[in-house]
Amino acid sequence: MKKRENKLVRHLGAGAAALTFAAAGLCVAQADDASAASTPAIGQYTQTKSDNQNWILPAKNYDNDRYVDLDQINAGNVGNLKPLWTFKISDNGPIESPPIIWHGTAYITSAHDHVYALDVKTGQLKWEFKDDPHVISFAANRGVALLDGNVYIATLDGRLIALDANTGKLVFNKVEVADPANSFYTMDPMPYHNPTTGKTELLLGVSNGDWGGIGNISAYDPKTGNLLWQWDTVPRPGQPGHNTWSGDSWKRGGAAVWAPMALDAKNGVLYANAGNPQPDFNGGVRKGTNLYSDSLLALDITGAKPKLIWYHQFIGHDTHDWDPVMPPILFQGKVRGESMPLVADGDKAGNFWLLNAKTGKVVNHLRISMQYAQDTEPSLKGNIACPNTNGGVEFNGGAYDPKTNMIYLPSSNECGFWRSTRNVTYIAGPFFLGGAFPKFVGPNTGPLNAIDVNTGVDAGRQHDPMPMAGGALATSSGLVFTGKLNGDFVAFDAQNGKQLWAYQTGAPIIASPVAFEHDGKELVAVASGPAGNQQLPDMPKAGQTVLTMFALNP
Repeated sequence: MKKRENKLVRHLGAGAAALTFAAAGLCVAQADDASAASTPAIGQYTQTKSDNQNWILPAKNYDNDRYVDLDQINAGNVGNLKPLWTFKISDNGPIESPPIIWHGTAYITSAHDHVYALDVKTGQLKWEFKDDPHVISFAANRGVALLDGNVYIATLDGRLIALDANTGKLVFNKVEVADPANSFYTMDPMPYHNPTTGKTELLLGVSNGDWGGIGNISAYDPKTGNLLWQWDTVPRPGQPGHNTWSGDSWKRGGAAVWAPMALDAKNGVLYANAGNPQPDFNGGVRKGTNLYSDSLLALDITGAKPKLIWYHQFIGHDTHDWDPVMPPILFQGKVRGESMPLVADGDKAGNFWLLNAKTGKVVNHLRISMQYAQDTEPSLKGNIACPNTNGGVEFNGGAYDPKTNMIYLPSSNECGFWRSTRNVTYIAGPFFLGGAFPKFVGPNTGPLNAIDVNTGVDAGRQHDPMPMAGGALATSSGLVFTGKLNGDFVAFDAQNGKQLWAYQTGAPIIASPVAFEHDGKELVAVASGPAGNQQLPDMPKAGQTVLTMFALNP
């Protein structure tokens, strides 16, 4: 039989062989297409502004503007918005992540790094990945990345995990941090194609700002998880800025990168917030301005290694954990009638900053939360300063509406009572604070700020009896959605700030909402759960973690 087959092949000649190889190639191509269809291609990450069918980055796009061009839900009918479905998240805990939406599937992560894949229409579970990470102190995750047929999650014990997007099965699981005793991940990996090197990268910042580590931003190969480059946020000996740390204090300097970064993909410029210096509340052991803590960094990432373009330090020698933690917002806006590239930022000290995105020069600075005794340091006896570490602008930040040229930014009014310690000793694992986290001191209110970019004025402020820690979402129909710590998911009129609609989710909202179109219908979703670090003395501690999908008259 084998001889007859060989004769047949020789008789048909090279044409048959070519056909055979072509068929094999077709099979490979179909497999690649299937893999690509299950997740976005890398090029689609630069087209998210015009893609209203999906939501593939935590803040909508690389700019983090959380603005969507959808107008089916508007001021006239938002009162008819009702739950389409509610999914109970089995890992019950604080939830800060928005769902990532791709062609009818919603991916949502929990506090302890579980990943859930849900049907957008019904809320039915497609698959769940359960992780059991070591948690240093608190649990939080801010989203996943989709690429190459995989779902990527960075974990609380410093691992980068890849899962098959269709099944949830493990593809790889790799420890990436140098020391899991003081470093971990809370942010989402960011997919990026480097046009200079031709490599696709996953960009990731490390969280270690209160445990004695050094912050960094790293790039990983999405195929293998191998490190491509790393840029430290605390300068080492011989590097510019190293002399801003006294003695060897830089070795435990902090400056963690907590939240999603912004990216100018066309020019290869990455904008990232570096967090507080440490020990947090005892500045005497780290004299100096402690670069690049409490700074917004602009990095050129087009080469084999990043280069610092500019930095702006919001607070030099921070002793109150008042770092900038919101995702920076990139946009082209008008200031006093002149169009310019801008980046907006906010910090836990209660400041709003507007900078020129090209130069880092301050364009505008507003105080949007109650500030008190900010020129003092925590003492051994203790003293009061405002805001608290959970005050000011928190992790999910705001939205920019190009129609109104407004930044809509939730913030919090809280105060705290701080005490420092005389001695500071690093021990692997526990907090490295130089004191204790401050005790909450009232009042505790939360404004939604509407900041006019053109004039630099806080043009409209809607006060709430509780702090506001959820992110904002703006739509082209003139709505602003955000969540409250009392569990209300609300919609405001973008022009006058009037509250138009509210729905009680049953638990505090510290996540940001998303909006997208599916089968011709505009949908809005938000997650809610226990308050976690945002818990206040007068708040009930109950609350089931859920993701709720809304539609008009479902």
